[in-house]
Amino acid sequence: MTQPVRTGPCDWPLNAAYCKGWDQHDEAIRTAATDLATEVLWALSGRRFGVCPSTVRPVRRGDGEAWRRWESWLDLPYGGSFAVTFCGCPVGACACGPAGRELSLPGPIHAVSRVLVDGEELPAGSYAVYDRRWLVRIDGGSWPTRQDLTVADDQPGAWAVTYQRGVPVPEGGKVAAGALACEMAKAMVADTTCRLPRRVQSVVRQGVQQTFVDPAQLARDGMTGLPEVDQWLRVVNPYRLPRDSVVWSPDLDRGRRRTS
Repeated sequence: MTQPVRTGPCDWPLNAAYCKGWDQHDEAIRTAATDLATEVLWALSGRRFGVCPSTVRPVRRGDGEAWRRWESWLDLPYGGSFAVTFCGCPVGACACGPAGRELSLPGPIHAVSRVLVDGEELPAGSYAVYDRRWLVRIDGGSWPTRQDLTVADDQPGAWAVTYQRGVPVPEGGKVAAGALACEMAKAMVADTTCRLPRRVQSVVRQGVQQTFVDPAQLARDGMTGLPEVDQWLRVVNPYRLPRDSVVWSPDLDRGRRRTS
């Protein structure tokens, strides 16, 4: 089973401070331009920026299968998801902690909002995040080994983790989104000062010929036609990858780093 497909960023703040006339557009125009600009930049930058809220109901598998790391997801009728997670490495290979103290969550984990166990919220100091993936008990306790999926998150017998998943949008991405949304808003109201490239490729007037970039070619190249936006895209996604690549090998052995 898979998680719901994302078609856009959950959260992409906009910096429109450099857009003249942005506040003069109707709210509906600004909203539409923002949605379009952030979805385009999210896709062109590799679909990795933006932080999404996520609530999971973990269930630990038996220690005999601890080397098989994978997650299965099931949408729950009252919200959230069910995740099968556990320590994902052979004993001694990558410093797995004592049974029940480490929980593997789909990452990257930006921040943990709360952890409910039997309806009670654990203190934030009782756990820590390592490598943006592992939620580790540091108070001497262990994660529950049982999960009652027939009750809500805050009921006895259940436990749930609510966290922010993803990579925050860098400051340059906020400025780029503001610039792109600004020009898209102008295009929607037929403002002649709009800098977005048009379908016209060449114009001859009074003996002077002008050639314009084909928008279709820009799209194939993963660009927008706005220099400040395209420079940011070249920095964060120089090889025009459609999404983040992942490398995993059983031979990898590196120390852990606390990230939250």
